[in-house]
Amino acid sequence: MTRSLIILRPIEGARETAEKAEKMGLSTIVDPLFVVETMAWDAPLDSQFDALMLTSANAVKYAGCALEKYRKLPVLAVGKATAEIARQSGLDVAEVGEGGVEELLRSLPSDRYRKILRLTGKDHVKTTISGRELVLRRVYQARALPLGEKARAALRQGHVVLLYSVRAANMLIQELDRLGIDRSVNDIAALSPNIAEAAGGGWKTVQAAKRPTDDALLSLAGRLCLR
Repeated sequence: MTRSLIILRPIEGARETAEKAEKMGLSTIVDPLFVVETMAWDAPLDSQFDALMLTSANAVKYAGCALEKYRKLPVLAVGKATAEIARQSGLDVAEVGEGGVEELLRSLPSDRYRKILRLTGKDHVKTTISGRELVLRRVYQARALPLGEKARAALRQGHVVLLYSVRAANMLIQELDRLGIDRSVNDIAALSPNIAEAAGGGWKTVQAAKRPTDDALLSLAGRLCLR
């Protein structure tokens, strides 16, 4: 049996991932486990900050018109995709990190970006970096959905599941338990070690990408599809 990638992320990101995977010659099954929605948020004065941090493309897409207030602030973007959509929105991207929030913060000059406004989702990776003040605003949320019919059928057969967040790992486990689906026939390709850890045991294999990027994750998933 040819093994496919099961992509459970919200539809817009899922389509982008599927397109990349199919260009690599991989078969995909798209069946979102979440839908992204805008959250109401209060936008503080831009004069209080010396940088704007964006940790996902969704932060740009769902922040709304209030984002206009921060066009003069240098943007610290996590990931090339986030940086690209920020530029397309007219924001000034000053720094781009590919290894996650904490790695980007560690790479910043010690004498700059002391107070940062971070726009993120309701569920997000928390940071323990000291020496900088981060003010958090949640501008979107990913609302969980039941597993769709395509995903249910595929998971019963055994394929390779892409996991992009700890919450997705937790939700997937809950849904499989609820539906009585045996996880042991499926492989997990996780975006990072903490996501792999959240997936727990009982799977055929659980592996994490070498770097938290779509390209690294798809490279890992492609190898798992051939096993």
